[in-house]
Amino acid sequence: MKKKNFGIPVLMYHHVNPEGNFVNVKPHLFESQISYLKEGGYTALNTTDLLEILNGTRIPPDKPVVITFDDGWIDNWLFAYPILKKYDMKAVIFVITSLIHEKGKRMRSDEGPVKGSPLHKECQQKVESGSAQEVMLSWEEIGEMENTGLMDIQSHTHTHRRWDKLYPDNKERMTVLNGELKISKEVIENKLKKQCHALCWPWGKYDNAYIEAARSAGYKLLFTTEKGANTSTSEPWRIKRIVIGNIGNFALRKKLFIFSRDRLSKAYLKYFK
Repeated sequence: MKKKNFGIPVLMYHHVNPEGNFVNVKPHLFESQISYLKEGGYTALNTTDLLEILNGTRIPPDKPVVITFDDGWIDNWLFAYPILKKYDMKAVIFVITSLIHEKGKRMRSDEGPVKGSPLHKECQQKVESGSAQEVMLSWEEIGEMENTGLMDIQSHTHTHRRWDKLYPDNKERMTVLNGELKISKEVIENKLKKQCHALCWPWGKYDNAYIEAARSAGYKLLFTTEKGANTSTSEPWRIKRIVIGNIGNFALRKKLFIFSRDRLSKAYLKYFK
């Protein structure tokens, strides 16, 4: 199938939560952003859609976008999912599989009054103190979201560590990394009975050896924290993303305009990194 010229902006979120800061996007702002995308004619893609477009087996829609969330925080279920469901917009959640607990389905914001989760730093402290279940998703919640077809669950590795800092020895580091990639993929596939073919690098840290390890493990799309547009010439193992925070629709429109255009995004990033 012939490819047409396109630019696909990939949006990066972590939290959607009333206790908002740049990382914790407030629900009313998130809803405004998603409403803007829907009313503006954007088509939200999952990882299968994106892979087929980059492989040239599917023609992209006129205004494609990918909405992604990192880590698997509980507020993705409490606040983000109800809004995405309301506007029928797909999204991807990259989960840290070792932090996802087995059971429990908490009341969402579309079901009644809901208390938000702590700020990002406090959530991290909960994880470090052994209370991850208080701030992370459960497989029961993940399963319900996945089964709707709106939420696409993919890998953020098993433990979300900086292997380059923890393992100075290259051989040991790559052994651990290979194990992490394999375990995370297997857990998602076994829990959700689906193919796990996409990975988001923890902290955005990777190199060519990491890429080869991920591709050998069976991952076909690799997401980074690098800014830029994704086009017909983009490598599927170097997907660029745009950080979206507590911004209004004017700022969102600007980001979408820039990062839907390869040359413009490169020129912009040359001066505004």
